[in-house]
Amino acid sequence: MKALGLMTVALVAVLLAGCASMSKDECLTADWYAIGYEDGANGQPTTRIGSHREACAKHGVTPNLRDYQDGHDEGIIHFCTAQSGFTRARSGYQYTGICPPSLEPEFMDGYTAGRQIYTVNSELSSLRSEQRSNDNELRRLDQQLVEKEAALFAASTPEDQRRSLYDEIGLMKEQRGNLTQRNQQLIREVADAEARLRQLQDRYSYY
Repeated sequence: MKALGLMTVALVAVLLAGCASMSKDECLTADWYAIGYEDGANGQPTTRIGSHREACAKHGVTPNLRDYQDGHDEGIIHFCTAQSGFTRARSGYQYTGICPPSLEPEFMDGYTAGRQIYTVNSELSSLRSEQRSNDNELRRLDQQLVEKEAALFAASTPEDQRRSLYDEIGLMKEQRGNLTQRNQQLIREVADAEARLRQLQDRYSYY
């Protein structure tokens, strides 16, 4: 039990270390201007320094807030561009309003465009996932239908079981018909989404 307890403590320590924003070596050699710049350029808010402060406090290091803020201000300038907004929105980034008023309109131009593409791409992914799921289910139903129809017509199958199999086969064929109909609809929906995606990509090709 004691060994198990020690293993648990060690595991928790590893997990906590994995959550830390900075390692011991990074804290001891930190360039707080560069760290602030990196956070700003990656769209992290200034509150990110709280995570750095918590991580480095364990190693007796206190962040230089002024250097961090100066670096963050510079990094935000490079983050809050139309191209950055477009690229990040396409990847699913959720804007939290960190751009200053003077830079936000330009950023939002790109972000809005990228978000449109991301939304249609997400829709396409969902539709194709449903298609794959339906195809798998259709294959499963086909296999079961073969097995149940073979049992239905087998001479050794009792009459009461035959009636039960007949009802099951009817329900499975109805389910198969519904899935086939839905897949036909999905083909049209996928084609429509692909057309909308091409239009958006053409419209925003300058990014």
